[in-house]
Amino acid sequence: MMRTALIPLRQHLRAALQRQKEIMGYNLAALQYMKRRNEAERTAQFYEEEGWDEEKVRARIADGKKRKRITLKS
Repeated sequence: MMRTALIPLRQHLRAALQRQKEIMGYNLAALQYMKRRNEAERTAQFYEEEGWDEEKVRARIADGKKRKRITLKS
């Protein structure tokens, strides 16, 4: 008697969990896309502010050097 009540419950739970898993995967992919896009825009903005031309930007990217972080003391 108890087993017959648990089988549909288990099936429903598995289906609900699968839907949640798919939603999480979709949202994670969207967040990763947004992160990559934001980083690209910030990098482009940084180079534009520096007044560099395209050749200098390509050379800097090819070097693979990153900006150094500085800490400001108050």
